[in-house]
Amino acid sequence: MPILKELLELVSKSELDEQVKQICDQIMVEEKSKFAHPDDEPKGPNIFLSIEFPDKKYISYLCLERESKEKYIISVWSKLYTNKNIDSMKRKRVWEVVEVKAEKILKFYAETLKYVRGE
Repeated sequence: MPILKELLELVSKSELDEQVKQICDQIMVEEKSKFAHPDDEPKGPNIFLSIEFPDKKYISYLCLERESKEKYIISVWSKLYTNKNIDSMKRKRVWEVVEVKAEKILKFYAETLKYVRGE
């Protein structure tokens, strides 16, 4: 993860929330073009990162969310794949992040993404 190390050097003097947010913003710039369903991406002030992953009959995103200051969770948001945009995204599963450094938080997110992708 050399990209992560470069990003961490750029934001090393910021508070944890700001570090994580800045790194997630950079990752989103690179990942957003890969989404098959960009209109369904979960959004909100506390969703720092959301990456779409393949799921059998669902449109699914793995999100890194801030619960409170310097407290994070990783969650799966999904909805049934239909031709109509009637369904809304719902949180299906949650992992608590117990790490306290930006690098470790993002590594845990990456490991969880590999897990939900079946890698």
